[in-house]
Amino acid sequence: MKPDPIRSDAARASRALRLRARRDVSTSLTGAYRSAFRGQGLTFEELRDYAPGDDVRWLEWNATARLGRPIVKRMREERDLVVALLVDLSPSLEFGFAGETKLEAVRRAAAALAAAATAAQDRVALAVFSDGLVQALPPGTGRAALERIFRALATPGSGSGSGTDAAPALGWAAERLPRNSLVALISDFLFADPGAVLRRCAIKHDLIALRVRDPADQTDRRLPPVRVRDAEVRRTRLWRSGRDPDALLEAALPEAVLRSIGADCATLDSGTRLLPGLLRFFEERARRRS
Repeated sequence: MKPDPIRSDAARASRALRLRARRDVSTSLTGAYRSAFRGQGLTFEELRDYAPGDDVRWLEWNATARLGRPIVKRMREERDLVVALLVDLSPSLEFGFAGETKLEAVRRAAAALAAAATAAQDRVALAVFSDGLVQALPPGTGRAALERIFRALATPGSGSGSGTDAAPALGWAAERLPRNSLVALISDFLFADPGAVLRRCAIKHDLIALRVRDPADQTDRRLPPVRVRDAEVRRTRLWRSGRDPDALLEAALPEAVLRSIGADCATLDSGTRLLPGLLRFFEERARRRS
């Protein structure tokens, strides 16, 4: 029997992701991950009177005002945090001038997050999407679960010509994952607003939006008119940079929409600045929550 070239390529890509992820998390990434998400996985247990030594961050101001005395929330720590990676592998990512494509950058960021979460003994889930939900892996922990994630991330992307659709992956996260999971949506966000399912996911979980971009995404107004072809809907058009400099990104989901529903947003540059950008996001998130 002849070996399947697609499966062989995926196996090589999986090994490369595993080796790269080990190098990435051997830096300060794992420590930054722990700091950024400390205090997550806490569930409300009861209200009680404030006692000397209680953390003032847990003061419940509404109850304090109503009762006329300091009231604090008692929280119970959930040791088992679920980290879900919703990863875009659509054709629009097969583009890049920073030494790697955005698709490679998305895979690398997802692999580093999965490795950091596993090192922190969190359970990791994965949903890969393109023009729909391609593959979903339930929460798991340990080396075997991490290996499955690497293999799924290495699977070649697909596209039917209908464009990226993140809604099925968001729906899977909203319906299948335990409440208060950490959900990281990793994409170039060149898709329309998924609507209610995006908001439902943000209400139920701690939603993080990591936008991967390439330097060439920022168009130059001095460029002459050029005919372009959409990588996903396969439509060509004449694009004039001076007249519509952002038209190539007109279908992108605006960051303002994500922030309006409480998502924590960051932009990661592909190439050598990817991991420093992810580390900076963790550090900034840790400072905001300290």
